[in-house]
Amino acid sequence: MKLFMRLAAVALTAATVLVPAAGPVSAAGPVSAAGPAPELPVPACSVVWFDLGDTLVDTSDRAHLTYMPGALRYLRQLHHTGVPLGIITNVPPSWGATDAERAEATKKHIAASWSEAKPFVWEYFGDRILTPRSIEESKPAPALFQRALANSGGCRAVFQGENPDEITAAATAGMFGYQIGRHDRPAYLPLHRVLLPFLDR
Repeated sequence: MKLFMRLAAVALTAATVLVPAAGPVSAAGPVSAAGPAPELPVPACSVVWFDLGDTLVDTSDRAHLTYMPGALRYLRQLHHTGVPLGIITNVPPSWGATDAERAEATKKHIAASWSEAKPFVWEYFGDRILTPRSIEESKPAPALFQRALANSGGCRAVFQGENPDEITAAATAGMFGYQIGRHDRPAYLPLHRVLLPFLDR
């Protein structure tokens, strides 16, 4: 806990550091850049958004859903460190007229095949569960990523998922994208990089 507090203090200090602004960024580097950019303050906080299926929930056996390896431990780390969490997932728009209705339908859909001893930790995400209002809004279309940015309160918006097309789309929309499931990197964006956004600028 003391380490987390120190990291958070450094992150707050980083808010006063000015660095050259870049184009949309993914974990692989800038997506685009055009000429000199003005200097902008580095956000002192991050909101971490996740894809659901095959990012947090293993859907390889749809009759017996479980967490992806390491997912629950990682979510607990973020939650207990105070990092706001969100989900961006494609579900049928017919599941509800609002995000709240579609979120409830998603929870029931997962619960019907959930095989872990305890329920999925939906309480970690609050009302930050974004779903498409139409087929056209489904990822990798930019709409859900843009809505996530608008709901990140000025913090850096991070998107983690297994689909490279969605990571690119998130980065193009202005989020920081991190592709999970690659053998050349940690399964999820390391905690210190979440707490210290300036490390990725």
